[in-house]
Amino acid sequence: MWKKLLCLALGLALGISFLDDFDPDVLKGKKVVITGASTGIGEQIAYQFAKFGADVFITSRRDNVLQQVTDKCRSIGHPDGKYLHLAADMSNMSSTEEVIKEASARLGGIDILVLNHILKINMATWEGSAANLTLLDKIFDVNFKSYIHLSSHALPHLQTSRGSIVVISSIAGKMGLPALSMYSATKFALNGFFGSLRQEFHTKGCGISITLCTIGMIGTENAMSQMSDYGVQDVWKWFPPAQPEEAALAIVKGGVQRFREVFFPYFQTKPVALLRDWIPGILDAFNAFIYSN
Repeated sequence: MWKKLLCLALGLALGISFLDDFDPDVLKGKKVVITGASTGIGEQIAYQFAKFGADVFITSRRDNVLQQVTDKCRSIGHPDGKYLHLAADMSNMSSTEEVIKEASARLGGIDILVLNHILKINMATWEGSAANLTLLDKIFDVNFKSYIHLSSHALPHLQTSRGSIVVISSIAGKMGLPALSMYSATKFALNGFFGSLRQEFHTKGCGISITLCTIGMIGTENAMSQMSDYGVQDVWKWFPPAQPEEAALAIVKGGVQRFREVFFPYFQTKPVALLRDWIPGILDAFNAFIYSN
């Protein structure tokens, strides 16, 4: 009997994973703000929104790279679309207010806020040193606190549009991973804060949706170099990296359809999130094995 139930559950999961009610036309003219959009998944998210006819406002620290991204958005987007950018450092909390103020003024409002930026740090074991503690403060400012500030400043605009917040998290926000303790901590914090905020929005009936995106191994330049530098590139044998543009499309579709959560790649991330509570010791042993080879 249990085998039949397992097969049924797997069949339902597979069916759900291929269910796609995404209508790209709903994005035409939508006003979208994307952070961390100069490279990687954030850059690809900008292209996806532009391709579907949305007005796009992007931000990261490098103005010259942002200009290149907005130029490409303009080339693939709607001729009458708006493709704008602003260089900003998310370690400075005053920048978060400036970004939202500038985006809402230039776009004429905000429909979707995509929070994607991170402070890039090297994979390393926690030593408890003074340098570790200093870096911990900085990574929490960028990877967590700035997300809260940005969404808080955007709330009046999102309430008006009954819009959406899309938060890019990670499988490292579902279970701790070796050499990623600080990064993992910020992703757990994001899941906790925005999971609670989603319930508050539902209780208030304010109409704002929150989509949390659990992202697995993606073949971005940063992720690949980090794994290689730490000497654990063999993990790709177990979890072949997906392409950034595929991840971006899954994120855009999930955010537009106001999904509660997005798991991508689904069969790399969703089982881990489930098994974390069922067989945590085995998962820990597996992680120790693949990160030591």
